[in-house]
Amino acid sequence: MDFIIRNTHKNYTSLNNAFTSDPNLEPTTIGILAVILTNKTNWVVYPEEIAKRLGISRRTVNRHFQKMEAAGYMRVIKHSFGGSKGARTYRFFSDMPITDSYFEYLKDELGRELSTGRK
Repeated sequence: MDFIIRNTHKNYTSLNNAFTSDPNLEPTTIGILAVILTNKTNWVVYPEEIAKRLGISRRTVNRHFQKMEAAGYMRVIKHSFGGSKGARTYRFFSDMPITDSYFEYLKDELGRELSTGRK
């Protein structure tokens, strides 16, 4: 399952300029999103890891994740494994706002992967 959606070509990262010029995003939000988007598409994003990489607080990362989510560049699915088996948060990131229809597709794909035991 890919958690980061982007256009790539060979040995560099190709990103849409939409997020870099979005007036709803602060420069720090843009920087954090750029760091996320330079990873492999199946890299699972953990706020703690982003904070550690950038030398910023987890609280700062959370605040900017909220901005990304509000602007549509991050979508979140929380999945319960039932009862006392716990839950997991799946975050999807894109260099363009994720549409509702594409988010439904991502939820369906994640559901299929979880039902087959792949995470």
